[in-house]
Amino acid sequence: MTPLVIAHRGHSSGAPEQTLAAFTQAVELDADMIEADVRRTRDGRLVMCHDAAVDRTTNGTGNVADHTYEELRSLDAGSWFDARYAGERVPSLAELYDLAVDTGVALCLEVKGETAEERLAIAHAVSDEIVRRGRLHEDVLSSFDHDALADAARAVPGLRTAPDRLPERGPADARAVVEQARAIGAPIIQIHHEDLDVQTVADVQAAGIGLWAWPPLTDAEIERVVAMGVDGVMGDDVAAIRAALG
Repeated sequence: MTPLVIAHRGHSSGAPEQTLAAFTQAVELDADMIEADVRRTRDGRLVMCHDAAVDRTTNGTGNVADHTYEELRSLDAGSWFDARYAGERVPSLAELYDLAVDTGVALCLEVKGETAEERLAIAHAVSDEIVRRGRLHEDVLSSFDHDALADAARAVPGLRTAPDRLPERGPADARAVVEQARAIGAPIIQIHHEDLDVQTVADVQAAGIGLWAWPPLTDAEIERVVAMGVDGVMGDDVAAIRAALG
């Protein structure tokens, strides 16, 4: 089976991560799915940003949660990557969804937040949007916060979750991985590619859990996880993943 090609924060090797430019390039390069991180502004809007703070990926400073939506929209989210992308903005979840609906690309939406309360609120807000868009069969909700995912899944029958394995790094024990997924009814689990081996992949899949590897960067890393038979390859370079798949 050919694994899903999942664009990590969009095609983030070719455009500034978590921007519409990166998301659009992922679609153009034939990604099956876009992975993107969701945070909440001070005035309750859902926006796409990986870090708690905007310092690394914009010309602003401070936490996403301390800015209003309009304040975030005034920031340049592209120049840090390349001058060609000057003027790129921090997108809203609604803008990403408009792209997904127009193009048919699936979404893996990762819940971020600095407190359990915030992550729980975002998990419910994102799952509500998945339902509103009629995309329970296309999209998945992910997070390192398994409790937030479980709560959202209880509230939304049919919601698919794809938790990140805990702890984030370290050798992957297949039994523990399967237990984590089953504990919250998740059909998929995500594991850092360096922590995987062929036997672990096979054992997790034999238990009926899909396994996504993230984020192989080099051609050799991509080819290694493809050879393991993972169900999804989540990386920064969509073109390189497609090339590895032939």
